Amino acid sequence: MKLRFGFVFIILFFFLNSCGYQLSANHIYLPDHISAVYVENPKNSTYEPNISIYLKNAIINDLRLEPNLRIVSNKSDAQAFIKTDIVSFSALPASYNASGFASMYSCSIIIKLSLIAKDGKKLISEKTLTSSTNYSTPSNTNINNINSIESAKLEATKATISDLASLIREELFMSSGF
Repeated sequence: MKLRFGFVFIILFFFLNSCGYQLSANHIYLPDHISAVYVENPKNSTYEPNISIYLKNAIINDLRLEPNLRIVSNKSDAQAFIKTDIVSFSALPASYNASGFASMYSCSIIIKLSLIAKDGKKLISEKTLTSSTNYSTPSNTNINNINSIESAKLEATKATISDLASLIREELFMSSGF
């Protein structure tokens, strides 16, 4: 019985090491003593209007899912500050229909994330996060229904921003060494 257990253990050990799996503790950027954060207004380094408003709201809504964290509305009440800079926004055609009009676009947003403790110590310094979403336009797209294209773009932008907010929460709470 001991021989079988030892044999199984050795095989399991080699299998787990050969596939690249390793046991590792999670690396959490947000120290335990920080329970209140302030989300600063994102800097918008793009020409896309309102994108910073959508990003701030999405970050706040996503961080509210964390039971041990309070989002404060006054900077003086915070133990840390979340800063974001939207450095790139694009909504480019990804495919075209038979008429030559774009039928699918790709929305891509790149931000830089910083987490700064109240004492000024940088816990995260300008970490780049990227998210993309593909979206379709109505099948009868032409120059006359630009509103439907813009509506589809707005929905894709909000979905991409929501994904970025989730990535920010993962950076703060669930980053791992894997």
